[in-house]
Amino acid sequence: MTSDSPRVTVTTCELSVAHPEGQRQLLCDITAPVGSARGTLLIAHGFKGYKDYGMFPHLARKAARHGWAAVRFNFAHSGMTRSDSTFERPDLFALDTWNRQVADLEQLVAAVRAGQFAECPRKGSVVLFGHSRGGLAAILAAGRGVAVDAVLSASAPKDPLRFSREDRARLRDEGSCPVESSRTGQMLSIGRQFVDEVEQDPESHDPCVMAARMISPLVIVHGDSDETVSCDDARALAQASGRKPVLVPGGTHVFNVPNPFDAEDAASPQLAALESVLLETLDSV
Repeated sequence: MTSDSPRVTVTTCELSVAHPEGQRQLLCDITAPVGSARGTLLIAHGFKGYKDYGMFPHLARKAARHGWAAVRFNFAHSGMTRSDSTFERPDLFALDTWNRQVADLEQLVAAVRAGQFAECPRKGSVVLFGHSRGGLAAILAAGRGVAVDAVLSASAPKDPLRFSREDRARLRDEGSCPVESSRTGQMLSIGRQFVDEVEQDPESHDPCVMAARMISPLVIVHGDSDETVSCDDARALAQASGRKPVLVPGGTHVFNVPNPFDAEDAASPQLAALESVLLETLDSV
């Protein structure tokens, strides 16, 4: 454990999670207030992302200074390790599916509820924050019954299969489809099982259907200048949950935050708006 400030500590740990091919590891960083936390915030990254990407350490510290333990983690099949410079496990990336991400979230929530993390209060509220694809995974998890007290989804798409017709055909014919990481320059692969699982069970992979089924509150926030996912997706997800989306003026897909970003740097106006929604969500449970 390392001391982050007089009020905040950061702990690194691993959680073993079960998957069809065997046990995997969720690499976690827990940012927590000194003393007892009021609840736990889980931070789920997006496609080709990782726990230390851009805004996530900053949001974790903001939550910790607000009295919450914030758990950042790499999805088990993200392909990322604790090295941010490259995807050291492209073999795991190729196995990723929505079901595997939901399984990660389910087991992470269960670990918090069981008291496996000393920094996280066993009987405190659990709020799930997901960005982009992580936001969609959070909605699927809560809609399928994973017990969280609220979900905050930022910049999430409404379509679980954002593939071109050509890429879908390639997945079916060749069993994989290449995708490049602009951050590392690596050529990664998406496996056919990603599409197969959605097509075999479209309802449980439909975030609008799952949003409508959620028992816990769902908050949708989206930058109105998002260059990656349309604001119409935010409107559709929010409508399915019976709420209105929070649209951040001038907000890009990453709320105008560069990567890397020093967690102590001043927030952009768009990130500050997201922080405000996050803290309001934490205070509401």
